Amino acid sequence: MLMQELSTIIRQELAMTTADKRKYIVYQWNQTHGEPIDEDAVALFLCDENRGNLTDEQRTFAKERCAEFEHCTQITVYRILQCGEMMRQHLVSGPEEYCRIFLSPTSDRRFPLCSGL
Repeated sequence: MLMQELSTIIRQELAMTTADKRKYIVYQWNQTHGEPIDEDAVALFLCDENRGNLTDEQRTFAKERCAEFEHCTQITVYRILQCGEMMRQHLVSGPEEYCRIFLSPTSDRRFPLCSGL
């Protein structure tokens, strides 16, 4: 249910997220390919995947970067909501403590993702 709510929030901010996705796709493509990608074609593709004159490789790349971007956005919103709720319940003193606990580089090394398996 939380992920559905996050998806709703993201859709409501469609113009902003579309512009940010375009920037991310263009930047990532230009970092990894010799030939720059057409920003206008990416913008059209983001509005309608049947539009824009992107190659098949570029379309696949854009879809993959969109998925990365959306996942990152969902995690970010989740973290913000979690931090706020933990502050409300006085489980952490503020964002600094929350970040020290949950976002520190060593926290992931102490508890690998599969540690419970």
